[in-house]
Amino acid sequence: MEYNVHEINENYDFKIQGVSYIGSPMPNTAMYVTKKVAYLLENIRGLCGCLVFAEEGIEADPGLWKENCIVFSENPQLAYVRFAGSLAKKREAAERNRKYTYTEGGYFLGENVKIGENAYIEPTALIGHDVVIGNNACIGAGAVIKNAVIGNDFVCNAHAVIGSPGFTMCEDEKGNKLRIPSFGRVVIGNFVEVGAGDNISVGSCGDTVIDDYVKLDVLIHVGHDAHIQKNAELTAGAIVGGFDQIGERAYCGLNAAIRNRVSVGADSLIGMGAVVTKSVEPGITVVGNPARKFEGKNQGGGVKTKYVFAAIPMGRAA
Repeated sequence: MEYNVHEINENYDFKIQGVSYIGSPMPNTAMYVTKKVAYLLENIRGLCGCLVFAEEGIEADPGLWKENCIVFSENPQLAYVRFAGSLAKKREAAERNRKYTYTEGGYFLGENVKIGENAYIEPTALIGHDVVIGNNACIGAGAVIKNAVIGNDFVCNAHAVIGSPGFTMCEDEKGNKLRIPSFGRVVIGNFVEVGAGDNISVGSCGDTVIDDYVKLDVLIHVGHDAHIQKNAELTAGAIVGGFDQIGERAYCGLNAAIRNRVSVGADSLIGMGAVVTKSVEPGITVVGNPARKFEGKNQGGGVKTKYVFAAIPMGRAA
């Protein structure tokens, strides 16, 4: 999956091998930047091989042009989507030539998969190409894992989907919806539990990250490029939007919904059914729709009572 920028600008001769986010750019990747966040363009300084679709009117320091190609457009997101779409088609064509193996255990295994010792995988599960899973994994029936790197002692309950495409859209000149291709991964730490029917999306241009000891109950959605930090706990039906940050030891109650690009601080508690539209400071409780600070007796560092999800790993004694 490569593209030579020479086809766009004859003054450059380097290859694009993927995409990244202008807030954290990587060499030899494509990205876009709008006037609203024009200051982020400075992040490519010192890098080489970046292809940046920038909104017209942004003033770019000439020093940024030396090793990177900047293409100006009235709609840089659309220009990026069309370019990324050409990369996605090349990737999809290559993926179609790869084969799945139906194993004696009744599950499907892609190419170049690495699974550690003592894995337990139930029939009808599917492990996609290039997936890496550590030791002591328990994968339930019907689970689908793609585009993922996962640590040790991982529990994935039945029919969970890890590595689905992110849901990000833009509009063309006629107002038609176009999907923005997802090129990232899901990166999961050690001792993580994923509940039945959960959906975890890959990053659109980076990674969706779930740190050690995170526990996810059933029917949870984790959006693209989100980061759920160590020991966070999400109960049934919780929704985490794209680019959200969920702090260490944070707790999300039943059916809580967190808007995209929101940060939830460490040790905070999101009440049952809360709709979080703004970032939440560490150590507080928010409730309601829209969510607001709860001024109860336990507010401000007291012990918080909560329901605990503790699934028993499949295939092992309680």
